[in-house]
Amino acid sequence: MDIFLVIDLGTTGLKVGLINDSGRVLGTGYSEYEISAPEEGYAEQNPDDWWRGFIQSCQDLSKKLPGEYSRITGIGICGQMHTQVYLDSSEKVLRPAITWMDQRSSGIVSRINNNPVSKKLVFEHTQNIASTTYTAPQVSWVKENQQELWRKVDHVLIAKDYLKYRLTGNMVTDFSDACGTLLFNVEKRAWSKDMFRLFGINRDLFPEALPSDEIIGVVSYEAARFTGLKAGTPVANGSTDNSAAALGAGMVKSGQVTLIIGTAGVISVCSDKPLPDVENRTLCWNYCLRDRWITLGITQTAGESLNWFKKAFNKGTGVDPAPDDIFEQYNKSIEDIPDGSDGLIFLPYLNGERTPYWDSNARGVYFGINLLSTKAHFIKAIMEGVSFALRNCVETVESLGITIDEIRAVGGGLKSDGWLNTLGKIIRKPIRTVKMADTGLVGNMLICRKALGYSGSIAELAGRVVEFEKTILYREPSPIYERQYAIFLDLYNNLKASFRNSMDEQYRRSSQ
Repeated sequence: MDIFLVIDLGTTGLKVGLINDSGRVLGTGYSEYEISAPEEGYAEQNPDDWWRGFIQSCQDLSKKLPGEYSRITGIGICGQMHTQVYLDSSEKVLRPAITWMDQRSSGIVSRINNNPVSKKLVFEHTQNIASTTYTAPQVSWVKENQQELWRKVDHVLIAKDYLKYRLTGNMVTDFSDACGTLLFNVEKRAWSKDMFRLFGINRDLFPEALPSDEIIGVVSYEAARFTGLKAGTPVANGSTDNSAAALGAGMVKSGQVTLIIGTAGVISVCSDKPLPDVENRTLCWNYCLRDRWITLGITQTAGESLNWFKKAFNKGTGVDPAPDDIFEQYNKSIEDIPDGSDGLIFLPYLNGERTPYWDSNARGVYFGINLLSTKAHFIKAIMEGVSFALRNCVETVESLGITIDEIRAVGGGLKSDGWLNTLGKIIRKPIRTVKMADTGLVGNMLICRKALGYSGSIAELAGRVVEFEKTILYREPSPIYERQYAIFLDLYNNLKASFRNSMDEQYRRSSQ
């Protein structure tokens, strides 16, 4: 039986696992890293933290499972989208990576979207609309605001592709990550000269784009020395983390749907052709499978909302439980909190929002705080608010003519039975949870296995390894949640102008 090393470079941490070709995870290592915010709306990371975390996880796995570690057949990888690393001609990192959560390019995005000609050009070539999430506006910001540094930039790599470069010495990306730059023609699966011209970026800064299921290199002798991996071990091109997680949940056919609650919340629908949204509410991206695309609705800070609460209200209290322990405490604390959190409603727009608003000015709100409100109410209101935002995504995707009959659910947020049941009551569609919690690791294995030339399709193998655990279905509407959902939608619409005015004032003060 073959053994694969699989890597998931997430937004808040990096997971490395050993997995066999039947989908059984033999062991994992994990390393957390910080998201720094040097200014309002900024969100940066140190790429060296990813590499150090990877080395540490590899060393831990090699000690725990030395026999299995020595038998690794190939390496699969996925990672956070859009986040970009800037390298000079000596291939040294020039500045912190700008993550997908960063909002600094909002002025550039407004400039493009307020010009009908440029907005139309972007949609025609990418099937999407410009937003601060994408790589190209952020690269343009660096070009315009850090000119001395920009003159030194020789390469721009997406997060997982930087890790692949450190492993192999080769710079390559895949279609699913390339489309997240807003420089890639989603339909033609090729870099767009028109987009590079529009953003004023040299095409040579970005690497070649290939399908996810291709081998792009092998572990170098230098990387082998640090990680204990065998030099010459094949490395697959890989994909975005949401694509790998959806594949690991068995999403292989047109019409199948996956919900992922990680840092962000993502509804993904598989299709055999691009399905662009002319109203620019959803995303149309390349999937990790050849000749497959996905339509996505995304809420910006899903699991990250609860992570924010932990950092804001548990740090420095004298109690420092492990991350899993604190979330388990949260789950227990909400057991006696009624649905609707006694009138407390949370808008999870802590760093802007994507579907359906694409509003970088939106911010988090607690509405309805009263004398009954306890810490547990605030926790449950986060789970309910994220669930409302995900229902908004589901309804937006369905408005394109896509029927969602069943949702395959994965992600750390759904380890909470309380959150899962809340989501079921609010969305009111069958939600099937996948038995394997880390479906991204399974997706990485499936892609790597195919890249190594194994017979059989990915769909066939996925059908053998993906198992479901339980189904959550609440057919009858919850009166309290139906009322609160309407209020939830009204709150954003009523506060939209206030969000914009507030952010304009902050930008004005910061520029003085």
